[in-house]
Amino acid sequence: MTTATPPVTVEDAVPADPTVSVIVTTYNNPRALALVLAGLSRQTAHPAEVLIADDGSGAETDAVIEQWAPKLPVRVHRVWHRDEGFRKCTILNRAIEAAEGDYLVFFDGDCVAPAHCLRAHLDAAREHRYVTGGAVMLSPEFSAQLTPDAVLAGRLERFGWWWFGVRRARRLWVSRIPWLRRMLDRNVRRPPGWRGGNASTFARYVREVGGFDERFTYGYEDADFGHRLERSGVIGFSVRYTAPVYHVHHERPYRNDAQREANRALYDANRAAGMTATPFGLRRP
Repeated sequence: MTTATPPVTVEDAVPADPTVSVIVTTYNNPRALALVLAGLSRQTAHPAEVLIADDGSGAETDAVIEQWAPKLPVRVHRVWHRDEGFRKCTILNRAIEAAEGDYLVFFDGDCVAPAHCLRAHLDAAREHRYVTGGAVMLSPEFSAQLTPDAVLAGRLERFGWWWFGVRRARRLWVSRIPWLRRMLDRNVRRPPGWRGGNASTFARYVREVGGFDERFTYGYEDADFGHRLERSGVIGFSVRYTAPVYHVHHERPYRNDAQREANRALYDANRAAGMTATPFGLRRP
């Protein structure tokens, strides 16, 4: 199904900053989480709160949150459940239920936001829209040497030899040229989809579609959520070049090809059924 993007009118525009809740997902990657929290601590636009949606991590992650919570200029909450396998959608829904903001910004716990990232999401926020960004994939070597102090010092926003080792480098170079990044974001070759590592929309839209379908494990969970938003009239808008996040390299032991194929079948079934609001999502509308 292809949904045309509705024109933005004066009534659609968001004249003042909404109250923002940032939701960060994580699972047993405390080193990357510390980098992410360092990035959030230097945002030019501050949220009202940061919620850590923790899919069952252990004590090391708890220690990182305790260390960084006082350093952020906003409230930090940990939403946790027991480790019973990949249940990212479930813990995301619990964090959404706990969020107090009327605008939700989602980052993965391995995606470091540049200082202007939240500001870019808010500047692009409109009624009937979700904002979706991209990522620059850091090399394994640079990821291993990157420290929270380097993030705090703004190293990721300055030119360095590490630029030549990233994947999706075009986003990195273009993000430094304001007129070019705006032009490319407005002329993407295909409609942008929801990218949960760097995306945002109004909380009421998330709740109207029931949040994330908790039957999904790793694979197609974001595609399903984005498609249901689009069916409800909430259309994607790209900040892929304006505000890419920096993805910290790590292994993914939870990847499972058979499970991914099962998720693809579930995604196809939801689309065929014309599902908008999932009954397998939020417990509190």
